[in-house]
Amino acid sequence: MDRPPPSSAIDFVVKLSKYCNLRCSYCYEFDELDDKRRISLASLRAFFENVADAARHYGRQRIDFIWHGGEPFLIPLDYYLEIGRLQREVIGDRIEVMNLVQTNLTVLTDRHVEFLQQRRFFSDWIGVSFDVYGDQRVDVLGKLRTENVLENLQRLRDAGIQFGAITVLARNTLPHIAAIYRFYDSLGISFRLLPFYKSAFDTQVQAHALGYAEIVDAFCTVFDAWLASPTATRVHPLVDYLAYALAFLADGPKRLHDPATGETVFLVDTDGETYGVADTYAPGRAYGNVFRQDFGDLLAAPARLQAVAEAEKRMERHCSDCPFRGHCPGTFAADATAEQRRMLESDGCPVRAIVTHIVRRIEGTDAAQRLHAAPAALEPALIDA
Repeated sequence: MDRPPPSSAIDFVVKLSKYCNLRCSYCYEFDELDDKRRISLASLRAFFENVADAARHYGRQRIDFIWHGGEPFLIPLDYYLEIGRLQREVIGDRIEVMNLVQTNLTVLTDRHVEFLQQRRFFSDWIGVSFDVYGDQRVDVLGKLRTENVLENLQRLRDAGIQFGAITVLARNTLPHIAAIYRFYDSLGISFRLLPFYKSAFDTQVQAHALGYAEIVDAFCTVFDAWLASPTATRVHPLVDYLAYALAFLADGPKRLHDPATGETVFLVDTDGETYGVADTYAPGRAYGNVFRQDFGDLLAAPARLQAVAEAEKRMERHCSDCPFRGHCPGTFAADATAEQRRMLESDGCPVRAIVTHIVRRIEGTDAAQRLHAAPAALEPALIDA
């Protein structure tokens, strides 16, 4: 069974500041959203020095810095210009660098629009966190900011700025899941559906967490809406799940995720502590501090080796008897957070259930016959529709 080819980039999700103008009720940073401290330029210089050769060391072609928060657009734009200057000075042309941003889009001045249009720091795509429906994304005064975001979405479109979205699948958005898909599909905006998975305190779990069946049903509902849509706007991670189903139906080559060499996303907290996605902020689970340590040292750190070993065990436990094993690389089990691990133990793998649904839907059409006849031609057509 082959291993998958490495991703083209290493992603560093950088918590530049926790400060935010919203108080989304499900936010896992909730307790720190009034903290205006930001990563200093001196710390950022050390960060860039320690990861300058990370992509080449790790067999990748590019480093993506995803500037996160808090709300990144509350940081003065001139600060990003200084960050870009440091990147050019420290990293230079050693490796390709891209700067991306994830914003709640409640702050968008004329200068922001011009800054984005001219690509003065951020690359030609931004991420927007927007649930469309629900009452959880409010500002510090408790005011819902939906209309503000809708206006700014239109400003991005009018300015020709490319963007995608993330919608949190939680208790308040679940009843609207079909309408959320129709909203993005009508505008041709690709989006990621992200189940509530991490909390700052127990009452958030009680208010927002969904059960296994609710998550599976929501994804299946969106897939069915996608299948029926003439425009079929992309939805992540359903794009990946569809690829797994098509590979299974075509009996294509099997490849498994390797937690040791395939981990490509690292979260850098404001103090430099660096985590994998499975154990972000968990006490004692930081790989090290990328402001003080070379990235190669973090990859070899005891906490990281422990995380790799645990990911391998989860894959063995939950993927060994799966009919889609190898067509699905097993990354959900490998990267499962504490909440997702509990779901795996109590109910099983939601990806397996969703892929089963997709396979059944495809088998009910002539796509299955066409897939067996010409799998290489059909798969990109379905995924890129």
